[in-house]
Amino acid sequence: MFEKNHDILLHPKGATTMPTGIKVLVCDDDAAFCQKMADLVRRNQPEDGSSVAVTICCDPTALADKALGQFDIAFLDIDMGAYSGLELARHIRSLNLDTILIFVTNYVQYSLEGYEVQAFRYLLKSELEEKLPGYYQKALEELQHSADEMTFNANGEQFRIKYQGILYMESRQRVMRLFTLTDTRSRGYFYASMEDTEKQLAPVGFLRVQRSYLVNMAHIQKLNYDKVILTDGTELPVSQKMYSSIKAKYLRWRNRQ
Repeated sequence: MFEKNHDILLHPKGATTMPTGIKVLVCDDDAAFCQKMADLVRRNQPEDGSSVAVTICCDPTALADKALGQFDIAFLDIDMGAYSGLELARHIRSLNLDTILIFVTNYVQYSLEGYEVQAFRYLLKSELEEKLPGYYQKALEELQHSADEMTFNANGEQFRIKYQGILYMESRQRVMRLFTLTDTRSRGYFYASMEDTEKQLAPVGFLRVQRSYLVNMAHIQKLNYDKVILTDGTELPVSQKMYSSIKAKYLRWRNRQ
C-alpha cells in the first residue's frame, strides 16, 4: 500500500517564524468535494502573506512516504472505502510526522477514534463552508506556535524542544544524538542522516563544524580554527580543512542577528 522509508524521523517545522511555504493536503475520494475543500483553503490565505501550496488527492494509496513528509496540514476524509482517512492518519503517525490532521466526515461518531492519531479538529461535511475557514486558521496558529521548536522521536516517544534549548547534535552512523542546555548528556536520539538534518536546521541557526557535529550558533562562545567552545564550556572539534567556510557562515549569521 505505502512506500516504506524508516530513516527520516525528524520533522522540524522550519524557521523561527511561520514557514514561508505552507503545504496542505486535501484528501477525499469525492473529486468534486475535494476540489471544494481546496478552494476554501486557497481563499483563506495566511495573514502574514505566507504562500500556500494545496495538493488534492482522491486516492490515498498513491501517496508515497516521501510525499507525506512534506505536508504541514492535512484535511482527510475518514470514509474513503478500502483505505480510510483514519488508516492514512495512522500511517502518517507511524512515520513519526507531526502533520496537523483535520478529519472531514459525515459522521460525528468517528471523533473518538481520532485520539490515537492526535487529530487536531473534526469537520462535518455539512458544516464545511461555515467551519473550515476557522479550523484552518487555528491550524495555521498551531504551526506558528511550533515554528520555533523541533519534534523528534526517541525510544518510541515523541519529544518537542525549543531550538534555543539545543546546544549541539552529534551523528553516529545515521543516529543523531541531541545535547541540550538542561542536560549536556544525550537527551535522546533519532534516526536521520547528518546531511538531511543540516539542510533542515541550517536556516534556523545551526552550523556543521565537523563531519559529526551540528552546533547551535546561538551557543557558540568562541570559534577557533581547530575547535569551537560553547556557552556551557563544551569543546568540539572543528574541521580545519573547512574552517574558512565555517567561519564565513558563522559571521554571516552573527551579522544577521
